[in-house]
Order: sequence, then C-alpha cells, then structure tokens
Amino acid sequence: MRGLAGLARSLEGRTVAVLLLAVLAVHGGALALYRRSASAAADDAFATEIAHQLVLAREAVLRRPPEDRGTEAQALSSAHFEIGWERGPPAGAVGTDPALLDLRDRVLEVEPVLGPKLALTLAAPDEPLRQRDLRGAFPLPDGGYLTFRSAHAPGLARLGAWAYLATAMAILVGVAAVVVVHRIAGPLRELTRATGRIGRGAVVPVPEVGPDETRGIGRALNAMQDRIHGLVAERTQALAAVSHDLRTPIARLRLRLDRVEDADERRAMAADLDEMQAMVEATLAYVRGGDDPEARQAVNVASLLMGVADASADAGRDVAYAGPGRALAEVRPVALRRALENLVDNGVRYGDRVRIALGFEDGDLVVHVDDDGPGIPSEDVARAFEPFVRLEASRNRNTGGTGLGLTIARRAVEAEGGSLRLANRPGGGLRAEIRLPRPGGRGQGGVPPAGPQRAVAGASGCASGCADRALDT
Repeated sequence: MRGLAGLARSLEGRTVAVLLLAVLAVHGGALALYRRSASAAADDAFATEIAHQLVLAREAVLRRPPEDRGTEAQALSSAHFEIGWERGPPAGAVGTDPALLDLRDRVLEVEPVLGPKLALTLAAPDEPLRQRDLRGAFPLPDGGYLTFRSAHAPGLARLGAWAYLATAMAILVGVAAVVVVHRIAGPLRELTRATGRIGRGAVVPVPEVGPDETRGIGRALNAMQDRIHGLVAERTQALAAVSHDLRTPIARLRLRLDRVEDADERRAMAADLDEMQAMVEATLAYVRGGDDPEARQAVNVASLLMGVADASADAGRDVAYAGPGRALAEVRPVALRRALENLVDNGVRYGDRVRIALGFEDGDLVVHVDDDGPGIPSEDVARAFEPFVRLEASRNRNTGGTGLGLTIARRAVEAEGGSLRLANRPGGGLRAEIRLPRPGGRGQGGVPPAGPQRAVAGASGCASGCADRALDT
C-alpha cells in the first residue's frame, strides 16, 4: 500500500494517470460515437428494408381481389417478415409507440406512399418470447389494412471488428505511455536519490542524464556542491589550524604553572587550562568528523559497550552495562566508541550514575544510555544537538563541557546509518537511544547467543545485582 501511495504522489504516477485517463476518455468517446453511428446506420438500413418490403406487399395485395388478399399476404410472408391483411382496422393499430416515432419517420421518408397513418409498436402481450418484434399496420385505399411483423427490432447495432481493434490499439497506446513515462522519469528518480545523499559527507556526483531540464539540474547541483564544499573546507581548515595552534601556548602555560607559588591560584589556572585543552580537542574532533578515514568492520557492539562501562568504572564512575554478550554490527569502532563515551560522559556530568543497556528491535540494534540527572525540557531537546550549545537552564554551570559532545555523537551514529535521539525518562533523568542497523537482522550473525547476560558494575560497588537495576524504566 505504501508503494501505491508513493506512486500516486510521484510525478511519474500522476503523469501516467493523466495519460491513461486521456486514453480512456478518447477511446470511450470513440466507441460511443461509433456505436451511435453504427446504430443510426443500422436503423436507416432497417427502415429502408421495411419500407421497400411494405411497398412491394402493398402493390401485390392491391392487385388481388379482396377474397384472395389474405392468401396473397401469407404467400408474401417469410420466417422473419410476416404479412397479414385485415378488412378493417386491426386491434392495436391506433398509433405509434413514442420510442418508434423516429423509425416511422424514416420509413415514411423512404416510401411516403405508405401514408401518414402508419402505426408501429413493439408490444405483444400474447407472445412473451416475441415482445421485441416490430409490429405495424397501415390502411389501404379500399379501407382494408395491411399488417406486418418483423423479427428484427431496431436499435440493436453491435460493436464490430473495428471496435475491438480500436480497443486493442488503446491498450497498446496505454502500455506504451506507461513505459515511456517510466523511462522519462528514470533520470528524475536517479536525481532524487543522488540529492538525498548530498550534505552527508563527500561530494556526491549527480548524474547529468535525461532531458535538458534534468541535465541542467544535475549540472547546477554539482556546481553548487563544489562551491559549498570548497567554502566549508576553507573554514574547517582555518578552524582546525587555530585549534591545533592553541595547543602550543596551552603547553607553555602548563610549564609556567610550576612557578606560581599560590597553590589555590595554581589549581584554578590548571582547571582553566584543562577546560581550554578539552575545548581544543573537542573542536578538532568536531571539524575532523566528516573526513574520518576509519574503515567499517564487523564489530561486537556488546563488547564495545562493556569496554566503555569498564573504563568508566575504573575511573571511579557509577556506570554499569546490562545486555547480551554478543551483538554484531558493521561500524567504525573508534568513531562509535567516541560517541558512546561522549554520551556516558554527558550522563555522568549531569547525574550520579549511568546505565547502559543493549537490545534488539525490528531488526535494529538498540542501545540505551540512561542517567539520573535533571533531564532536558522537551522544547530544548532539538537544540541539545546543535554545536557549541549548552542548555544552562537545565544543566549545572559548574559541570563544564564544550557543547560538542552530543553533536559529535550524533554525527558518528548517523555516519553508521543509525539514529540518536534524546528523551526524558518517566522516572526522571535523560535517555539517549542509539539505533544501529545490523546486516541480515535477527536471522544472521548479529543474533545474540542464548548464553547469560553480562552486567558490569561501577563505582557503587555492586556486583551482578547491577543487572537487575540497569534500566530504571
């Protein structure tokens, strides 16, 4: 159903619909005109035949004496056209059915001698099987009446071979229109796919194929990418150079700290230098994020999470992991580990403890990093991912940070084809949810074994019992 809905919204689908409707309208109109003209021609032929036969019967009956006219009428009859003679007006010959007035006018136009009192009807209540037979009567000069019945009713023209040939041609034209439109829309589809990849890293060559319009769009997009990437490269290089050059004066300042005699002043200056060093490192990581040369490889993400939890626990933080011992995904391990460490650091910075959980949902690998901090106002969740933004209204000013941790983490996750989102937990605290696609889903190598779950305890000193409270949801 989604495919049909998408096709209905696409330019190709709408163009095909318009063409098919046009073909159907033209073909339907042609068939209607053909049917009408064929019916008119059949009625004209039928009226001419009836008129000629009635005139011949009238002349033959009038040549016979009254006592022989009935016999003569029967002799003129056939299986499809019966002739009768009456001495007086026959029953039912009082007028013409309204539906047969046009046929009556055509008959009289061909043979006016039949007279204005010609009556035509289709009614035959005494013979149900022949109710559609044409019946009629008209007076003779001597007062008698000539009656007739024809087995062929008017208005029964059938569609001939031409109509079926036209229908086949309309079907072929419709199929050809669909094929041609599909081929014409091919460059547009390729252009859409290419433009969807623009802005996610390196320059994406947009194919310059198809009609002049799509070729022009492709050329314009390629030129625009060259200009944008050139501008971004220049500014990124400048920012990286400045951040890199700051390392030297920071290192010199650290050497001069030993000359400061006041211990409190020395500690304050060291803290400022640490913050400056962190800002420089974060900025360098941020500007280098789009040009990371690391190759993707099959990685046990569960082991990666355990390593992050172990390292944080060794540093004296209350961080624990709960989940399977094996879950494979094709990722860049260093970049993903940096993203996970940023999320853990963010959680520890604003809360007392962090719990990492790993699970599987709809073929994706799902990682939850939960903290017990104050959370983020819902209207500020989107701003939390903006570079150099710190939500001081909801976070402590004394916690430090550069405002790049979440930005770098999201960029790294999205580079793996996954997603990162933040949400406040019902019980308090913030949840960072990472979704990563796994090759083959649950049916292949990424399936966790049926073995025991792993729990890593942090500085709180709990052992395997931390697995029971790894997720406070």
